[in-house]
Amino acid sequence: MHVIDLSVPIAHGDGRLGLQVEFDTPYTFEKCGWAGSTFKMFCHYGSHVDAPNHFLEGANGIDLAPLTNLMGPAAVVPLTDHGIDAGITADTLEDRGRHVRPGDIAILQTGWSDACWGQDSFWKEGPYLEPDGADWLVERGVKAVVYDFSEEYLVRQPGFRGADCEVHHKILGNDIYNIEYVHNLPKISAERCAIIALPLKLVGLDGAPARILAIEGHDLPGEFKITR
Repeated sequence: MHVIDLSVPIAHGDGRLGLQVEFDTPYTFEKCGWAGSTFKMFCHYGSHVDAPNHFLEGANGIDLAPLTNLMGPAAVVPLTDHGIDAGITADTLEDRGRHVRPGDIAILQTGWSDACWGQDSFWKEGPYLEPDGADWLVERGVKAVVYDFSEEYLVRQPGFRGADCEVHHKILGNDIYNIEYVHNLPKISAERCAIIALPLKLVGLDGAPARILAIEGHDLPGEFKITR
């Protein structure tokens, strides 16, 4: 069994959209003989999971995300040769993702975050998912999608409006979860693996940071009994 950590590291001062990550250590060994730290960050920075209420007003927050959607069998769609600033269409997914099954977590493997995570080019020049590509994922019956790129083209434009973000609306509006901004996807060598993505249980919020793992050589079942 081979476990691959897909979560990007997060450091003090990281961030985007004017929202920087802030670490502080109010309790120090010098003051009290032990350490206790705080952090403040944008829920959608770094590796994270989107909740439906990220784009659908009144929908469920991340604390209500069904964990069955966020772990289980996954199919890797190889796209490392797709090219930068290029849309991923339904035709592309049909060609590369014939092995994607209903109930899978679809992994869109471009390698883009490994090339430029933390740089402006990650947001402005990378591949993106076309609306018809989102339709393909919906029709295929996947339960979550893993991205190592920014899937919504409009977010590279200043002042974008949520109502115009078709990809998020199509995915989240069909009870599919976005598992965003991972890295190390090119290290997954198998066509199929398992994914575990566990977001923090932040009550009512529209997303949360997550530790995300790919597991090769072990098939997690498609259905779990979850006790909350």
